[in-house]
Amino acid sequence: MSSIILGIVLMLLGLSFLYKCVVALFFGKTSYWEGFLPLTIVSPLFIHLPAGEKSLIKTAHAWWVHVTLGPVFFFVSLLCLASGADQLGLPGTESVNYVLTLGRDDVPPAVIYDRETGYRFPIFKKAADTIYKSLTSPVVELKEEQKMVEGQK
Repeated sequence: MSSIILGIVLMLLGLSFLYKCVVALFFGKTSYWEGFLPLTIVSPLFIHLPAGEKSLIKTAHAWWVHVTLGPVFFFVSLLCLASGADQLGLPGTESVNYVLTLGRDDVPPAVIYDRETGYRFPIFKKAADTIYKSLTSPVVELKEEQKMVEGQK
């Protein structure tokens, strides 16, 4: 029973974040709390209802909302919708894996969900390995005939 309630709450939260994503991406607007600075930075993630009169909740309308908060809201909505669907017994992570792998069966899944062990994200390990390899390997290796200065690598 508690997993059904949790699933419904996560799905509703995911839909709210999806609405915030559309507003942020297309209109460049978001609500934020104009108070203590560290809380102001993360406040767009917690504000889901309209502000009342004489509230510290303000609306930002700027280009950085399109660029930063739109994708953040999309990613959070995707996670909430997928985890809510998993709690309700629907194929949440399977759908996310289908989208992330573009429907290919030969690619390993990006997210793995098991009721007993929870979530695992093998995509993060693969991404970390790829980033490490790209940062530690030489960028360009020249052949001998391409070198302009003797002793150049």
